[in-house]
Amino acid sequence: MAAAHVLNGTGGSTVRVSEATRRRVIEIARRLHYRPNRIAQQLRGARSQMLGVIFDTWNLPVMSARLAAMEQEASRRQYRLMIGQVRRDPAGIQEYLDDFQGRGVEGIICLFDLMRGYDRQLRPLFRPGMRVVFYGKRILDDAGCVRVDTGDGVRQAASHLLDRGRTRPALVMWNVADEKSALRRDGYRAEMTRRGLLVDRQLIWSAGSRSGTPSQKVLDRAIETLVVQRRADALIADDDVWAVRLIQRLKDRGYRVPDDVAVIGYDNLELATVIDPPLTTIDQDHQACVRAMLGLLLEMVEAGGRLPERREITIQPKLIVRKST
Repeated sequence: MAAAHVLNGTGGSTVRVSEATRRRVIEIARRLHYRPNRIAQQLRGARSQMLGVIFDTWNLPVMSARLAAMEQEASRRQYRLMIGQVRRDPAGIQEYLDDFQGRGVEGIICLFDLMRGYDRQLRPLFRPGMRVVFYGKRILDDAGCVRVDTGDGVRQAASHLLDRGRTRPALVMWNVADEKSALRRDGYRAEMTRRGLLVDRQLIWSAGSRSGTPSQKVLDRAIETLVVQRRADALIADDDVWAVRLIQRLKDRGYRVPDDVAVIGYDNLELATVIDPPLTTIDQDHQACVRAMLGLLLEMVEAGGRLPERREITIQPKLIVRKST
């Protein structure tokens, strides 16, 4: 019985075991590859120390980096993650939510890219009382939310380009149906207006793409429209993948980066450091983001599902300057 209390961390002050005995029990358990049966523990009323994560995204490199940071932070807090991935599939999300509930997860984090109107399909899937934290947008009244200030990231990018003497920076977006597109436009317009500059709507361009990875045809259309026809001298891309491919295609067409056209990305992926020239980009601070999400969710868990006073947390992104500008 004493060994069980040592291995399960139970018994409190009512079970007295010397430090030497405790270490010996743990060492024997390690050699035997013993692990407590979590399902049996839950049947006795123990907490699962498990959190569910669902990610539904076009931007796998970013969400994968965020998920890796989340696993590290959850482990530090002595929690484990159950992870489900879907792609625009409400039925798949419902299956994961049911599975999570059946396995006794203590809370759920949703890493979603929200296309316009998608939240209306998702809202009915979540039962009352679920402890949920969303990334990007709080789609339930009784949920938490952590977001990165996308608009401010683009504002920083525009400010940097204007400081470098660029007079016609253009905004390149993959699809205006993405709810973050409006935030990008707002950030771009805010900086141009703050500088007393005319906001040229022809320099705000959307590919209307259904894929997060642009084809050569789409890239050529962006360059032809913005650089050739509308004389843009800088491009603020939707993300690093778009930015890197724009740099490659600009060079193929005889443009020098940044001499002729400067390029800024968004996300600060590893590929931003290996392209020539290295990419100036916006870092979303994944560590701060996941600390906020887990902190908010576990605060709800400890409070029995009751929402904390601070339901929404905004993370400030950071401009990372490299040679593409």
